[in-house]
Amino acid sequence: MEKLRSCYRDVAEILLSKLETRDLLQMKCVSKGWRELISDRSFVLNYSRQWQHPPLSGFFFLKKSWRAVNYYYDASYISGAREEAAKLLKSPLDFIPEDFMVTSSCNGLVCCTNFSLSNSTLTLHVGNPLTREWIELDWDGRRGRPIVMTLSSNPSRDIAEDSTDFKVATVCVRIDKESLAFHIYSSKTRCWKVSDSGEVCIMKKKYNMFHTEYVSVKGVMYWLIDADEILVFDVENELAHRVSTPECQFQCGEPDACIGESGGELHYVLLSEGRLQIWVLEDPSEGKWSSLRYEKSLADIDNVHPELSLNLQFEMTIPLAFKDGVFLLRVSDDVYLYDTRNDGMKHVAHAAEFGTGSMLDPMVVPYSMSLVPLNRP
Repeated sequence: MEKLRSCYRDVAEILLSKLETRDLLQMKCVSKGWRELISDRSFVLNYSRQWQHPPLSGFFFLKKSWRAVNYYYDASYISGAREEAAKLLKSPLDFIPEDFMVTSSCNGLVCCTNFSLSNSTLTLHVGNPLTREWIELDWDGRRGRPIVMTLSSNPSRDIAEDSTDFKVATVCVRIDKESLAFHIYSSKTRCWKVSDSGEVCIMKKKYNMFHTEYVSVKGVMYWLIDADEILVFDVENELAHRVSTPECQFQCGEPDACIGESGGELHYVLLSEGRLQIWVLEDPSEGKWSSLRYEKSLADIDNVHPELSLNLQFEMTIPLAFKDGVFLLRVSDDVYLYDTRNDGMKHVAHAAEFGTGSMLDPMVVPYSMSLVPLNRP
């Protein structure tokens, strides 16, 4: 009988390991045995290593709000990155005990900050929305005010029996206001260190980095700091440099652009003159881009979805975020999900449903569900 139970568990583990995280959680309702198996630490570890790069689950959508002397971001969550209908939901981050904004997400973990206007009261959190575990990181205000915060974690290498190792990198403007300082937090040492690589990144012009796009790909962090430039920071080797975006010809006006990760590669997305174009960064150290990887006119997308009456080429269309081939697009006063893999288009919500002023420079962060453990120290 014991051998039969063991055989049944082995078969169940094989079957359950093939499911995506969201589907796996629904299997807890099948039986007590499956619930115990899915909650078992060894299963979680093996599952997390197998799903090293969990697929896109949705997007955090954050609009700026004010309270007293501090500002923060009201967070909503957009689901529907897969086959189901797109939905606008309440943020699943209510377990973090203060007002916050999501700055980045990597393999199931999210990095948040209260973004106080005072350096002395600024705090950072790293959490897993699915397991509702979180860690608070100390920040010494004497380091200055971080203008960029992003997270890096690799479950295939960094996951342990009781927790997952991660790193948080922040960028601060040095006192001379002409160069950048990189601060790195490691969950292994539970300490911050200053990288020497900031000397490489002399700022030739003022960058508005408060609302840049942040992406972590295979331990390398990218920030879109201008329409034509990306800041690159290799966390392990502590190397920083700038990469020019692909050479594009514009007849008029500023293009709308964003960066995102898909298939373990950095993608640069450009929407200009009625065309959606995508390039892939093939060599981060040399700044070498692929030839045009994807291109489609907005008119062609309109023709695929006549039932939506989008008129993309005539309406204000802005790419808000990109991940795993899926765009979050603003079209006039509405938000849509567009899947480049199958030309699927879904309506998410009208701007009013996100709240007043929601389309005035919102922050959008892609999110992938994961069971990686994140116990408090």
